[in-house]
Amino acid sequence: MDVTEPFVWRVHLDQPDGARWAPLLSGPERDRAAALATPVERRRFTVAHGVLRAVLGRLTGRPPAELVLDAEDNGRPFLVGRPVDFNLSHSAEWALIGAVGPHLRVGVDVEQVRDDLDHLAMARHLYQPAEVERLTRAASPREEYFRLWCAKEAYVKATGEGLPGLRNALVTHEGNATVGSSRSLRWIEVAPGYAGAVVTTAGRPAPRTG
Repeated sequence: MDVTEPFVWRVHLDQPDGARWAPLLSGPERDRAAALATPVERRRFTVAHGVLRAVLGRLTGRPPAELVLDAEDNGRPFLVGRPVDFNLSHSAEWALIGAVGPHLRVGVDVEQVRDDLDHLAMARHLYQPAEVERLTRAASPREEYFRLWCAKEAYVKATGEGLPGLRNALVTHEGNATVGSSRSLRWIEVAPGYAGAVVTTAGRPAPRTG
């Protein structure tokens, strides 16, 4: 896989035959699924991670169940021994998977637009003043809050910077939309009531595995 633009897959997690993805999961992944509180959560986790393995298997030509995933020191997952960077995000019944070739990193985020939080107060705490101003002028401030959140979250998932990076990254809309020092930002139409974004950044040296 040698591309400069990310591939993005939209995955519906409420599949009636979701259990068919379970054989693709690793032992630790099956343990994580089993530890979740409800059947819905277990099914959604299984579908998300099973489809992720199927996607990575198709991109690398390897059997999905044999792929080895590890994590960087900051917890960001990576595929051992293969030049494909990927990222997974899921919220309620939808997931996004992003993948890109060597020398780049990708971050994706999907969020269900919720009305059970004070989005303006959250924005004043986490967003930059220009973003808060833009939020107050938006036709739907709540939807704009989640769009900005997805952009910022996708950025820090690509860079591995964590919460400080989320606060410091400014989302701009001049020309091609950008966030922080990213190469690109693209919003994804996921489904009604959801926001989504994908971000690519310059790559870093491959993590050491031993």
